[in-house]
Amino acid sequence: MKIAVKPYPSCRYSHAALDGILALARENRIRLEEIEEVTVGLPEAGWKIIGDPESAKQSPKSVVDGQFSMAFCAAVALRTGGFVWDDYARHLRDPATLAFCRKVRTRVDAKAQADFPEEMSASVRIKTARDAYETYVRVPKGEPKNFLSATELRAKFDGLTEPYLSADRRDELANAFTALEQAKDIGAVLRLTRPEEAGAPRMAAAGR
Repeated sequence: MKIAVKPYPSCRYSHAALDGILALARENRIRLEEIEEVTVGLPEAGWKIIGDPESAKQSPKSVVDGQFSMAFCAAVALRTGGFVWDDYARHLRDPATLAFCRKVRTRVDAKAQADFPEEMSASVRIKTARDAYETYVRVPKGEPKNFLSATELRAKFDGLTEPYLSADRRDELANAFTALEQAKDIGAVLRLTRPEEAGAPRMAAAGR
């Protein structure tokens, strides 16, 4: 029962930083246009995966590139106030998002390295024209000891299923999942996952 749920559709090493970025932007009312630089500190293992080499991470070309690019994840989060699966289709070809990627720097953070491997922590510093704001997130959202709220969990569910299922069907499926131990027919539950109308999904499901 100690499962973790990823709130963002990206490499887990990026999640503590995304939590920090979104919190700093919200709490300090940081506007995108005033940001001069974003610096993310990671444990070395994470930095090697989502931060290095910097030039490549600042220029993602594919969904997989984006999933393993701290620069891209940070740019999307700051531009949209969140990060959902369909953001890959929206932002991988968005010149403004890709330009902002070049403002994101990563480094190995001593504190995050000390907390690793117990935690996948991150430090965040957002430098603006008016001030610089910093935070440290030791336990990323979604871990068993910092689990998603019911509202956050449902938002993740809706973000993945909305392209395929109506609001009523999503409600029905979500309720079936939360009461799964009471189900008498798993086939009936799984049938709720089928799209109600034929049609191509907005984006391939691979890599979610």
